[in-house]
Amino acid sequence: MSEVIALCYHGVSPTWPSSLAVTPERLERQVMWFLRRGYSPVTVRDAVRARDHRRRLAITFDDALASVFTRALPVLERLGAVATVYAPSRFLADGGPMAWPEVAGHLATEHAEELAAMSVEQLRDVARRGWEVGSHTRTHPWLPTLDDAALADELVGSKADLEALLELPIRTLAYPFGAYDERVARATLAAGYEAAVTLPDRVPAWPRSPDGLERMALPRIGIYEKDDERRFRLKVSRPVRALRRSPLWSAVGALRRT
Repeated sequence: MSEVIALCYHGVSPTWPSSLAVTPERLERQVMWFLRRGYSPVTVRDAVRARDHRRRLAITFDDALASVFTRALPVLERLGAVATVYAPSRFLADGGPMAWPEVAGHLATEHAEELAAMSVEQLRDVARRGWEVGSHTRTHPWLPTLDDAALADELVGSKADLEALLELPIRTLAYPFGAYDERVARATLAAGYEAAVTLPDRVPAWPRSPDGLERMALPRIGIYEKDDERRFRLKVSRPVRALRRSPLWSAVGALRRT
């Protein structure tokens, strides 16, 4: 498999005071940082299927917020980059805002519009432009807390929902909150996904072999509002990525928390 670095974004906004938002200008600078170093932007699906050793950048957006279409898409089109957007299917079907408990507080503020979801037509549009649309479950729950029946409903049901709404095959999934365990990974594989992405504290390299359960836990680096230019460059640098692949990272994390 090629060298893959996967980034995870959420909202794109110049004004939303949320840890989940980056500005369009910051997004552009961050993607350009990789392009200048010879990385080719690809979807998660295509990164998983690659067999050569080229450098690849998988840009992903969790939650399918409308700002991805209105603000991120123009930036990435200008740079010649594609991305993968992960959509929670129940919110698309209902036509309402993204409103699970962890973000619903924003609905009572002047920034409520930032939780607007992409429309079905917008998702079809980005797919026509070469982007990938993947599943982010039905209702954005903490998957390891669900019983087997509810877990299957979130995984199998969201795939079926999106394929019916978009008339597109859904190949990959992003775990809400990056939360998974072996049971969740096995259920994801059984649900028919080619791969799933997560947000581990430790970020190992993508596995060289794309076969089996290891495809159900592909790591991404989360990029947030606090990641200014200095912090971003440090976060994605080779030395820090090497450290995050090491057991030493857990010790570093423990020191940071003390």
